[in-house]
Amino acid sequence: MLPAREDLEAIATRAGRLALRHFRHVAPERKADKTLVTAADREVEALLVGELARLLPDAGVIGEEGTTRDTAGAYRLVLDPIDGTAAFVAGLPTWCICIGILEDTRPAAGVVHLPCLGETYSALGGRAWLDGVPLPTLASRPRTVGDRFIVTHARAHARHLITYPGKVRSLGSTAYHVALVARGAADAALLGHAHLWDLVAPGAILESVGGGYEYLHGGRVDLGTLADGVRAPDHVIAGAADGIAAVRPLIRDPA
Repeated sequence: MLPAREDLEAIATRAGRLALRHFRHVAPERKADKTLVTAADREVEALLVGELARLLPDAGVIGEEGTTRDTAGAYRLVLDPIDGTAAFVAGLPTWCICIGILEDTRPAAGVVHLPCLGETYSALGGRAWLDGVPLPTLASRPRTVGDRFIVTHARAHARHLITYPGKVRSLGSTAYHVALVARGAADAALLGHAHLWDLVAPGAILESVGGGYEYLHGGRVDLGTLADGVRAPDHVIAGAADGIAAVRPLIRDPA
C-alpha cells in the first residue's frame, strides 16, 4: 500500500529544509558524467532514504547519488535529492526535491518540492495537487493568459533548431519544467536525454492531469528501460498528446 500524500509531502519538506541549510554555502564537485554534486545532494538523499524506508520498507531504491536497493516487490523509490544542482550551486531558486514511486514501470506517486519558491506538487491515486489544491486535467484547463512558452534543457540552443513562435525558457530543473507543463503554464517541455530519477516524480503529476512523455523522434517513453540508470536514448518531450504533436515539428535537428 502506498503512503499517504501528506506523509510524502512532509518528508520532501523536511528534506528541503536540510538543503536550504546548505544553499549558497556549498563547494561543488564534478561527477564522472561531468555534472555537479554537493554535500547537500548526498545528505538529502540519505534523509529521504531513511525516512521513506519507514513508510515502504520493502521497496527498492534508485537514487541519483548512488543509493540502490533491489526488491522483488512492485514498488521502487526513485529519488533525485536536488534536481537542478547547477541552479542550486549558482544560488538560483528553481531547484527541487523529488520523490518518485514506481509501481513496476508506472509512476504511481510523486512529490516535487521547491523550497525556495514554497511550491509543492504531488500526485497519488491518479490525482495531482499544487500546494494541496487539486490540479485540473490539461484538457479541461482554460488557456493561460499571457505569453505562451515552452521550457527546454540548458543546451537546447546548441542542439536543436527551434521555431516555436512563443518564448523558450530554461529554468534549470527538469522536474520543475515538467511541473510547469502539468499546471498548464508551459505548452511542453523538452527535457534532453533524461535519467529515470528526472522523470518519475514529475511524471506521476503529469500523468495524473492527462499528459505524458514521448521521444522527440517518436514513441512513448518506457520508464522500465531506464531503470539501470542509463540516459534516455532520445530527447524526451513532456506534455499532453496534442501539445507534443504541435511542438514536435518545431524542434528539429541541425542540418
